[in-house]
Amino acid sequence: METLSLARRLARYALSLRFEDLPAATVHEAKRRFIDSLGCALGALSSEPGRIARRLAATASARPGATVLGTGRASSPEWAAFSNGVHIRFLDFNDTYLSREPAHPSDNLAAVMAAGELVRAGGRELLAAAVLAY
Repeated sequence: METLSLARRLARYALSLRFEDLPAATVHEAKRRFIDSLGCALGALSSEPGRIARRLAATASARPGATVLGTGRASSPEWAAFSNGVHIRFLDFNDTYLSREPAHPSDNLAAVMAAGELVRAGGRELLAAAVLAY
């Protein structure tokens, strides 16, 4: 019998998870996290850190790229994720749930969105990836 390391077990789980595996309540909450995070990002569009992040993202280009929120333009996936993450996090209102740990797991969503756009993931794939990131 093969003994798999924890890393391999987690990788297998991540590779095998499909949207159809997710309970309806989990899908609902993942959608709420996206809506919450995008609302926070919109609220930060006029902030100085947001403007700086968008200017930095504008210095990079890639094909295919990922959308930088508030610009209608694409940048490299890593710079788009950085800029979008700055916007999601700036107001510090992201994550509309109470937990014991002081973390904001929605910080992952900017990277999930950039990677999803890069591989042309659909909404269901994006939600499954977000659940994995959480």
